[in-house]
Amino acid sequence: MSEDFPAPHEPAQGGARAPLRRQVLTGADDVVPELARLLRAAPVQVLEEVDSTNDELVRRLADPTQRPVHGTAVLAEHQRAGRGRRDRSWTSPARSSVMLSVLVRPERPGRPRTLEPDSLHWLTLLMALAGQRAIRAVSGLPALIKWPNDLLLEGAKTAGILARVAPDPQGRLCVVVGIGINVDLDRDQLPVPTATSLRAEQTRVGGRGETVVDRTILAAEVIAGFRDLLERFEAVGGDPSRPLPASAVGQTSAPAPDSSLLEALRARLDTLGRRVRVQRAGQPDLTGVAQDLTADGALLVRRDDGVREEVSVGDVVHLRPAEEGRDGGGSR
Repeated sequence: MSEDFPAPHEPAQGGARAPLRRQVLTGADDVVPELARLLRAAPVQVLEEVDSTNDELVRRLADPTQRPVHGTAVLAEHQRAGRGRRDRSWTSPARSSVMLSVLVRPERPGRPRTLEPDSLHWLTLLMALAGQRAIRAVSGLPALIKWPNDLLLEGAKTAGILARVAPDPQGRLCVVVGIGINVDLDRDQLPVPTATSLRAEQTRVGGRGETVVDRTILAAEVIAGFRDLLERFEAVGGDPSRPLPASAVGQTSAPAPDSSLLEALRARLDTLGRRVRVQRAGQPDLTGVAQDLTADGALLVRRDDGVREEVSVGDVVHLRPAEEGRDGGGSR
């Protein structure tokens, strides 16, 4: 699952916890010219504080006076009530993370539906791929994807993705996809021992705690990368097995044109080949080896009894062989 690391961008100067630079994120400032078209393609708004960026976009979508367009992105310097899967809380100090959500409208005026309802679940993994590539591009750190919606650095969670399906006032199905990335947090500021941040990992691997990843450039890479991937995914009708067309920009947030979304994800999915415990609501836990990502986006697990089972929904714990008998111990 190795891949070459692109050269990291230079970090922002002027100390930690700098505010996001709106001019860069909207494509008005030519700091990242290769991303400018994608940043200008739809509104990008930075808010000081919200309950969550997902909630904010869903609220705007339901308001007939707002009418947010396809690709609209909302970022927050601080979330009061950020959430992950199963309504778990996601909190961090102000200006320490990248927290953003993007609106996807498969039905847009003047054009056919771009994605069918049965392909919308891929948008979570689309954001995971954009986030994974953005972290590598900006920090040089070896981020990988944990199925279905986390990003890991050396087995510790540094980012989470959450998607919500919501109708607009006309009843058209839309999706809000959010991501939160721990950036400028020391290890003692992290909420749980199994979490990490870009700063903490830089300190651990190279003693570079004084180097702060530029949150603005990271956010720009995530937004542009997701929009670019989305354009290409729509171009193949939401079919994850079809080769994606070439990217229109010279940046690294997306796979090569001869790669399908499914191939790109398999190459970056840290879950594959690992012993896992899958926790599913209302069902016994499933333990076995994660073998593949299916054409439907499910995780194919070979259970300990030898039976192969497809898992479409569930929380996955990566197990270490010496500790897998413990309740949650040794997980990552």
